[in-house]
Amino acid sequence: MSVRVRLPALFADRIDGIDRVEVEAATVESALRALTDRHAELAALVWTADGTLNPLVILFLNDRQLDRSGIDETVRSGDQLEIIPAIEGGGGRWRSKESGVRSQACPQEL
Repeated sequence: MSVRVRLPALFADRIDGIDRVEVEAATVESALRALTDRHAELAALVWTADGTLNPLVILFLNDRQLDRSGIDETVRSGDQLEIIPAIEGGGGRWRSKESGVRSQACPQEL
């Protein structure tokens, strides 16, 4: 079944700006495998070294977010799979020198 995989800019930049790829697949996992077989440059972004789904990848199937078990979900022809890279970092707490108050703000703002 033909599935359209939408790619974020981080991924598209690695494959000459291509932001949509059609693959033949029966499951979400087989769609991702077909994508990374065709575009090996994306493998390190999608899979961990041991071949499991990168925990920093968020998947949407037809605009519905999948949990980790969703990789086994069956896809149908015409489905759209979207890959979103999770954003790491941030959330640090900073202490103001003047007040000692902790904040979620950037240190430059304190």
